[in-house]
Amino acid sequence: MHTNIRLSVALVTRNRADSLARTLDSLRKQNLHPYEVIISDDSDIHAIVSLNKKLANKYGCKYIKGPARGLYANRNFAAKQCNGTHIRTMDDDHEFPENHLNECYNSIEKEPNTIWTIGEYYPTDRLRPLPAPIAGQLHPRGYSYAPKNTKNYYGISCGASIYPRSVVDRNILNLECFKFGILYLEYGARLYKRGYTIKPLRTTYIIHYYDQNNRSISSKEVIQSAEVFTMLMVSLKHMKTIKNYVLTTAEILKRIVSQEYSLRLVKNAYLIFREESRKLN
Repeated sequence: MHTNIRLSVALVTRNRADSLARTLDSLRKQNLHPYEVIISDDSDIHAIVSLNKKLANKYGCKYIKGPARGLYANRNFAAKQCNGTHIRTMDDDHEFPENHLNECYNSIEKEPNTIWTIGEYYPTDRLRPLPAPIAGQLHPRGYSYAPKNTKNYYGISCGASIYPRSVVDRNILNLECFKFGILYLEYGARLYKRGYTIKPLRTTYIIHYYDQNNRSISSKEVIQSAEVFTMLMVSLKHMKTIKNYVLTTAEILKRIVSQEYSLRLVKNAYLIFREESRKLN
């Protein structure tokens, strides 16, 4: 069973050794294991780096020092180190239900060229029914939503998606122009436009120990700039329609008027959009 599938785990971490330990312990308890686990560590605290190396050794993982250029640079770096036929992104604040990896393998075996996204629950969710939640895609007004019809789905789960090896081989990677923010939603739309089928894997989920106060980047300006940039990329490039253009433009103008966004911030995000859009042509 699954003899031709080698599932690599590209796990990114930063300054959360206790949380990483919980993730690795949960991974070990699975009845089916990945081909390899790559831990790419962006930690900048010496004591935590030391702990993470020990954890990697304890759980039989390959430890590499991350590039320290933000979340998306670390994701790309980790993915490039993987040797499997498929790559499963993972974060250091995840935990997994029983048979999680088995469901991942089953989906890959069923459709090996599909990108599979995995929804999440939180530890406080007392009920975790299946089918699992759908990872969101970007609305032209700048928020993530789960579409009712997934026929033309371009959602992505930043730390819980499964990619065929061809994504990395074709160098279709996360953009790194912002260290944090909703850039992953641009990634989903770009992968869809590049011809990949994206589907939600609804027979399993992750448990996400999300802590807003423990982000790698807490800059409001970075987060808002990434938000404007992502809206522009999706609505003015990847999913370019008159409706999307109008909705995105109206939303950005509304936030400028309400002073949620500054003119300087929007201008800078637009200039980055133009540059990155040019690179992708």
